[in-house]
Amino acid sequence: MEGFLINYDIDYGNILSELSDLNIERIIEVFFEKLPNLWSEKYIEMTPTTTNILQFNDSGFEYMFDLSSELIARGIVPNDQAVEDRLVVVFGRSRPRYIKRDKSRMRGFLGPSSEVFGDNYDKGHFIGHAIGGNLDVNLFPQRKDINQGLSPRGKVFRRMEKHCFENPGTFCFHRPIYCDRSWHPCIIEFGLLTKEKSFWIERFEN
Repeated sequence: MEGFLINYDIDYGNILSELSDLNIERIIEVFFEKLPNLWSEKYIEMTPTTTNILQFNDSGFEYMFDLSSELIARGIVPNDQAVEDRLVVVFGRSRPRYIKRDKSRMRGFLGPSSEVFGDNYDKGHFIGHAIGGNLDVNLFPQRKDINQGLSPRGKVFRRMEKHCFENPGTFCFHRPIYCDRSWHPCIIEFGLLTKEKSFWIERFEN
């Protein structure tokens, strides 16, 4: 750990309290407008070099991604000072689906998980396949006990995904927290907005 982490906290509760008089659809609209700037600012604070944050939509979810390799190619950041290309945050509304995952494509991504990440890690999804997540930038090295719900904290993670699945249209987000220059987060922050207009946000060591 290189000690790049500064303060990644965002006062989601305070943001939500300012919107308490709005209906849930309007609250979600405001989140789409306001939260990306806050997430971007916090990411820039915890990143030790110039960032290149792009935003794009994939399967209905908004991805903010630091394409650092473009800065290297353009000679803006030396290779030995750059971070790896990595996700800043993904957010959107759950879209439950029942089609099977493309397992062969997942296996082909970087090779076997145990060989690439170690025996304790899976190829996790920032947004689970069952609630609308895709592959590619949506994949990351995730602790197996969290991803598969094998530990007490993993069971919490799976309950959150289940909530999104059982409540289509749930606003949810997944924000990785990095402690070094790699694309491997040391903490993951998973959050969702309930129908009662309250946030359920959990952080998991990774």
